[in-house]
Order: sequence, then C-alpha cells, then structure tokens
Amino acid sequence: MPGFHLPSEDEFDPSTDDFVLRSISKERNYKHFDLPLSEIERDSQVDFRSEKKPHRFWPLLGFTDLSRRYVRVKEKDGSWKKNTHGKFVREEIVKPRPIRYAGHEDAAYLQAYAMHLNSFYEQALIIDGSTSSVLAYRKGGGTNIHHAKLLFDEITSRGDCTVFAMDISGFFDCLDHKMLRDEVAGLIGVERLDGHHGRVWKNITKYSWVETDDLDKLLGQKRNGHGRVCSPQDYTAHVQGRKGGLVRKHDLDYGIPQGTPVSGLYANIYLRTFDREMIALCAQYGGSYRRYSDDIAVVLPFGAKVQHVVAVVEKLLADHRLAMSVAKTETAAFKGGSLVSPKPIQYLGFTFDGHHTLIRPSSIDAYLGKMRSGIHAKLIAAKMQNIPSANVYQRELRSRYTHAGKRRNFIRYAHRSADIMGSAEIKRQVKSHQAWFDRAWNDEIERVYGGLVTTSDR
Repeated sequence: MPGFHLPSEDEFDPSTDDFVLRSISKERNYKHFDLPLSEIERDSQVDFRSEKKPHRFWPLLGFTDLSRRYVRVKEKDGSWKKNTHGKFVREEIVKPRPIRYAGHEDAAYLQAYAMHLNSFYEQALIIDGSTSSVLAYRKGGGTNIHHAKLLFDEITSRGDCTVFAMDISGFFDCLDHKMLRDEVAGLIGVERLDGHHGRVWKNITKYSWVETDDLDKLLGQKRNGHGRVCSPQDYTAHVQGRKGGLVRKHDLDYGIPQGTPVSGLYANIYLRTFDREMIALCAQYGGSYRRYSDDIAVVLPFGAKVQHVVAVVEKLLADHRLAMSVAKTETAAFKGGSLVSPKPIQYLGFTFDGHHTLIRPSSIDAYLGKMRSGIHAKLIAAKMQNIPSANVYQRELRSRYTHAGKRRNFIRYAHRSADIMGSAEIKRQVKSHQAWFDRAWNDEIERVYGGLVTTSDR
C-alpha cells in the first residue's frame, strides 16, 4: 500500500498479539502523521493521577485489509470434494477487515494509559474470581497454544464432560459505547468519566481517521513526507482542509477500532459483567468457563443439553448488545476421556479428540493458499521485469513459508505448538511442507510463465 507501512508482524502466527500490555513501549516504525519516537520519548512516564496538559490526538490512519480464508469444499454427502488429481478442492473466502492505527505519540500515550487502567482491571479480576477465565490481552498469560492445551488437559482430567466452543460475532465492531463507559466508570469507582479517562473513551469510541487511499488519490503515491505519511504542510492544507478535508468521523454509538494499545483492555472491561455471569452459571453446574477475546469455551458435566446451554449464552450476550456466531458453535462429548460425539472439539486453532491434538485443517488450508498467493505475486513481479523463471530467487519465499531462515512463520508456529502440546501428530501434519512449496512453485511457474521450470534454492 503506497505511502503507508505497517510493522512487520508474522502473518500466520495466531499467538502474535499487539494488544498484550507492555510496561515498556514498543518501537513502531510505520509512517503516520507524526514521526516515530525515540527510545527516551517512548519510555517517558505519564502521571495520570495529576495530568495537567490534555493530550491531543491525531486522526487514526485506516485502510481495508482483505482477509482471505481457504476452506475445503464438501460434497452433498458431507465428504470433502477432490479434483481429478486427488487434491482437496478449496474455496477462497474474502472478508474485508477495516484497520485503524494510531500515531506514534498517541500509541505511546494510549499504551501508558492502558497500563494505568489495567491496574484497576487486574485487581477487579481477583475480586471477581475471573483471573483464570479471562485469557487474552493480558501480560504473562501465555499464547493461544498454552490456553488451548489447558482446555484439553481439563477434558482429559475430567474424563466425562461436554464441551462447548462458541464465538462472539463482530465483537470490537459491536461494543456499545455507553455500556463500555459504564463498565470503565464502575471499574475505577466513579459515576462519570472525566479527565484522561473521558478523553480516551471519547477518542476511542468517536474516533476520527483518514483512509490511506484518499491520501494516495489526493497527494499521489510517491509523496515525500520526510518520515511521515505526508508533510505537515500537506496535512494542514489537505488532510484537515478548510473545506472537504480527508478526516472521517465514526459517528455510530457502537464499535471501537481494533488497532490501538487500549482496544484489547477495553474489550475485556466491556465483558467484565458477562464473564462474572458465565463463571457463576458454569460453577452452578460444576463446570468451567474461559474466554480468549471473542472465543468462549465452556466445560460441563457429561450430558449437558446443547440447545439449552447455547440459548442461555445467547441471552447473556444479547444483554450486552452482542450476538453469537451460531454457525461457528462447536460441541463435543467425552466419556472416559475419549470422544463419543461425531466431531472433535475445536478451540483457538486446534482440534482435540481426547487422544490427539492437531492444527485444524482450515489453518493449514489458509497457509497453503497464502503460500501460493505469495509465490504467484513474486513470479508476476519477476516476469514484469523480464527475469527468466529459472533466475527467480526462492530464498526469501522459503524463509517465509518453510522452516528455512529465522523468521517466524506458520511452520515454526506448528513446530512450537507440537512441542508445547506434546503432539507428534502436529509435526506429521506439516512434515511435507517443503514438497508443498516445491509443488506450488512449479504450479505457479507453469501458470505465470506457461512452462514448467524447476529451479534450485536460490
């Protein structure tokens, strides 16, 4: 995307999470309306108990990321569809995802504020008895791998149980502003949000942003902002503008951006009452509850009524202006630790049948789809520069899509998952990844160049 650069995060590793609170501000080198901060500036402390000068926020920068998922296609009889070569047929599903990023000064300020507010929240979790149930966006809580393993370990130790995995629909996009305000106010023990509390809440709920496409159209893709996304002069004259500026306003009474350092904490605070209600409900039946962001898992004694449990959770979510993704609800029953229902339980990217832990097939399909797309883009660029197919280097792509190189990627994530889970089956799932890459490379060579050329690892 011209004129804009995001921090390089691994595109496959679900454990990578920019919402986890850090006591030291992270370095952010992407371009925004202000310049990146020095280490001293990033680590400067803000005393929120006696903040005298109100912080002024830049507009967020925004663009729409087209998130692609690759899912296997089923036949009418429920079996997986295969092509004439015996390979699974995969369907690409494209989902638009709006991305909003704060400026450098704003991100440092919001991170410092989040640390301040988080001290209230962590104390509240202890009082509520929710510490072990709220898993995401918390320091030192482990990754999705660790939390999935804890659920599977509980299933094994219980032996007889029914497990429900549910997903909140829309989550960040649906958080009601007034309910969020009331939860934050209740957390810090005030009747209304004033000062920095009110200022942050207002700027996160009624946020303003600028689309990078609008900047490209108005100022050109090759503009020189001298380290910024545009020059201060262009910002004043065109982005703000006396008439018809580029700044847009989120004027709905629900929804917050996902890309700010306070977003994850706000989401957790929003569901504080819901979490208490779910913990009490599950305890009443001798079960357990855990929530990782918008992924909910409930373990109840064997024989729990699926429709009743789902209906109760739907009702509680509706009380908080949220809805459940009914189509994504997963249930599984275990007897003596072994699966006795048709399908294993899926949670946080893994499946478990009582004996074997695997990475879910859709995650592997997504990896294969992204690998093919990455190879295709590389070869298209090479062909446009008149580079023969035999001379196209593979090294960078192999670093991205195989175990070669030092960068984090899906294969390294799979190996780490196998080690943490104690699952040799996961390593067997991806043991052919080099052959997958070679096959995808040759297929894309034929597709782009019109002929099969096998190259060495260049």
